[in-house]
Amino acid sequence: MINDRPTELRVDLNAILNNYNKLTALNNKKTGIAIVKADSYGLGARAIANHLYKNGVRHFATATLEEALELKDVIFDSMVLVLGVTNPQNVKYAVENNVSLTCPSKVWLEKCLEEMETIKGKLKIHVKIETGMGRIGTSDKEELVKIDKLLSSEKIDFEGIFSHYSNADGSDNNYDDYQTKNFDERLKLFTHKPKYIHIGNSASTVKYSDRQDQYNMTRLGISLYGCYPSENIEKLDKIKLEPVVSLVSKITHVKKFLKGEKLGYGVSYEAKQDEYIATVPIGYADGILRRAQGFKIKVGTEDCEIVGRVCMDQLMVRCSENIKVGDDVLIFGENNGQKISVDDFATFQDTISYEIFCCINKRVPRVYYKK
Repeated sequence: MINDRPTELRVDLNAILNNYNKLTALNNKKTGIAIVKADSYGLGARAIANHLYKNGVRHFATATLEEALELKDVIFDSMVLVLGVTNPQNVKYAVENNVSLTCPSKVWLEKCLEEMETIKGKLKIHVKIETGMGRIGTSDKEELVKIDKLLSSEKIDFEGIFSHYSNADGSDNNYDDYQTKNFDERLKLFTHKPKYIHIGNSASTVKYSDRQDQYNMTRLGISLYGCYPSENIEKLDKIKLEPVVSLVSKITHVKKFLKGEKLGYGVSYEAKQDEYIATVPIGYADGILRRAQGFKIKVGTEDCEIVGRVCMDQLMVRCSENIKVGDDVLIFGENNGQKISVDDFATFQDTISYEIFCCINKRVPRVYYKK
């Protein structure tokens, strides 16, 4: 397949592995779950999971059963936990492929046990305890006691129990402590403790790296991909994450505009003086949303402002007369000694790095390398 555009998303596989190793070492060598859900935040789960697996990582998590099944042929005997709710009618696929499922409620588990009556093998389960996030799982103690009894079934492998911090990237510990207390209280309701107990995410993995507690696993998401969950976590200065992702392109057209000439949809930009406008072959169909208008990207060594509305397939920047067709463009990441933080790009658009990565459309080729 040809690629007629010079736009590509570059992903450093070794930087991801290095971040994984740094994070697990920081967190008292607890088992780290590599979060590869949503196609590894849009960066390419197969390539990333395969590289991590070949370098010893054996614990992964996805959002859906479909995502897990798509990866089993590259990560084989690894634990793969589905973090979302799986339709009980599909538990046979989980059993057949050694995939662990999240149990969000007693009713869900009962339906799974009904399905398991005709299925050989055991269903691996991680019970989700609701402690203050409000998505899935239960906090009701009576329900959890009933779930505990159901877990004694010979058809169930009670592998894990977990919850999720909702404000660990914040500036204080108050809500984290509230959730931890809820979690600990509900852990006591279970007659048998599973192999894995986890509540940590990227933020808490860094924030509470000095804690020695009974939890033996932590989930590594955005930090795996070189981004801090928030400025609060970065300011703790506990770990230096390696940048992973760069979005690059090249100039395809340059034109001189005279003072007063207008450009773009809605004629949203007018030349304030005689100036040069260059075109970059990437647009909102590729994941560069229209709210990026006004952000300065790198063309060669120049800081060039995105002017006019971002189009579906292209955008324009104001530049100097020195810019030529074929010059390198850096939207975020690193290229030829130039750097633009994806967090700066995200902050300008009032969003987070997670969304920036996930929005980059599959039309943009992923190029994997090992620095």
